Amino acid sequence: MKPEIFEASLEKGSNKLYIKSDKQVAIRNGAFIKLGGNDIFYRTESTEDINIKRKFDYSGETLTIKGNYQFKLAKGDKARISFNEYEAININSIEESSYKHSVGELFYAQGGNPSSSSGNVTGEYTEFRITKVKEDGSIDKIEITRPGLYIHPPQNPIEALEENGKKIKLNVEYDISSEVSIIERDFVSVNVSPIESKLKLSYPLPRGITEGEFIVSKQVIFLNKPYDSESFETEICQVTFDYSPVNGIPLLPPNSIDPQTSYNEAVAIIDKKLHDMDKRITRMENMNY
Repeated sequence: MKPEIFEASLEKGSNKLYIKSDKQVAIRNGAFIKLGGNDIFYRTESTEDINIKRKFDYSGETLTIKGNYQFKLAKGDKARISFNEYEAININSIEESSYKHSVGELFYAQGGNPSSSSGNVTGEYTEFRITKVKEDGSIDKIEITRPGLYIHPPQNPIEALEENGKKIKLNVEYDISSEVSIIERDFVSVNVSPIESKLKLSYPLPRGITEGEFIVSKQVIFLNKPYDSESFETEICQVTFDYSPVNGIPLLPPNSIDPQTSYNEAVAIIDKKLHDMDKRITRMENMNY
């Protein structure tokens, strides 16, 4: 069976191997696993999928989260990032309008920081439509036809413009949007301290975002014993599924990243088996005298 090759991180003294988030590894209980540059095989016991969810502060293309997340989060992991966005929910009052209006006129809110995306670079502004006017041409009723989507909504009183230059001022209530945008970013570096972790992004978040929340989905492989060598991050690992059915001697898989380790492990197992056989033979010979 072809071996599984992937990048992972592991802390000395732990039996939890954290796989880079873009990889899903097939695992069999008892399979041999080579960990980074270590020449000693370990065995796999089980695996589980986890979701690391954290609130963050954002500045200078870097997410800052509470806690030390070394090894759990690493360079190359992909995060799904969300943040509060706001939409108009109610027009409280018409503050000012010196024009004569007609039913159907559309106005667009000015100001604020619209939430942009790759599909909508300029973002979506709040749109208003006049539905009823008084005899003197002043506004009697106006409604929200598009709530807009903002990282920071406009401040009251809001100035709204019509395509022919007419202006009105409104007092509008905004609230957190019922829908949420999800942005994906890779981590290009992870720097930690005992109290916080700083995660630098592959490229910036939209302008105006200062805080939010992210989720990183990862796979964890549980080893048969704690790892006793030096810790490592995002190093190449390999799971080998091919071994002899009786004594569990690892067989050299195709495309092995380190055939020497497989060979040495096989020799070590055979050597132990021969040693155990010698001891049993010696005991049997002693019993015959």
